[in-house]
Amino acid sequence: MKAEITNFNSSFFEYLCGFIWFNRYRLADLMKRYPIGVTEQGEPIFWHINSEHKITNGRILTMDSETGKVYDDSWYYQDKRPTCLFGDYLLDTFPTQTVALVTDEMTAAVMSCFPTPYVWLATGKEKATPTDLLPLVGKSVVVFPNKGEYSKWQETLQAVPNLQFYVSDVMEKAQGDCHTIAQMVLSQQPLRPTEAEAALMRMEEVNPNVALLVKALGLEVVGILPTSDISQDETPKTEPVSKEPKEDAVMQSILLAQEERWHGRNPECHKCKFSHEGINGTYCGKLHRYVEYGKGDCGVEADIPPALG
Repeated sequence: MKAEITNFNSSFFEYLCGFIWFNRYRLADLMKRYPIGVTEQGEPIFWHINSEHKITNGRILTMDSETGKVYDDSWYYQDKRPTCLFGDYLLDTFPTQTVALVTDEMTAAVMSCFPTPYVWLATGKEKATPTDLLPLVGKSVVVFPNKGEYSKWQETLQAVPNLQFYVSDVMEKAQGDCHTIAQMVLSQQPLRPTEAEAALMRMEEVNPNVALLVKALGLEVVGILPTSDISQDETPKTEPVSKEPKEDAVMQSILLAQEERWHGRNPECHKCKFSHEGINGTYCGKLHRYVEYGKGDCGVEADIPPALG
């Protein structure tokens, strides 16, 4: 099996990125505390590293990156190395700190990202043995059992000599479907808004009435056009309106006015190709004079359409 010792490109980190709390700095600190690897399929590997800072084994989780639900798990073992607690090497790094002990590695990793007075370790197995817990002898230990496992942990811990422990019943009292303390804490964390939700929030900041409108009409964001995708050069431009239609309309109105003006006076010269309309009426280009009130004797027969009826 090919695996990377540390890699953020796993379903575990993708799941954490769905919460506002887990910014890049907290995720980077998490990776420093617990090197978390990844398989070729994007499954996270929670490495168990002993006090000599050597990997003994690793737990591989098949999980949903959106809900955090774990569907299956398997193990990666280093030959001839005894297994250890998840986070075992942290006991020497924080020798006086109270240990918080949980069952699974993902719970320990998640809880370490929140401000608590503990260093978080996990057994990595449903039923820990007294031998598994020997590294904790002489330490102050607080155990956070999963829901329904309180009595089992009490029995196991009492078999370990010289161990100062306290078993929390917080999950026994917890309401809802949460099974681990990490699930309970994450259920109270705000989710990171989607791109559509973030766009709506920005609009509401600009105009609070948008929120009222959305609520009243049951509106939702169905699409977003990124502003970065539109350059200034791509801004839709209004096609220049041709001046010809406007000029033609003006000319037509002038011609109609002239028709009304000359109608009944000298229609023959008015229609002649040698005439034009001057300041004082129709001007004959052949006679070089105005012929406003009578046909000029220029020898040209104007093409006059026959009168109607």
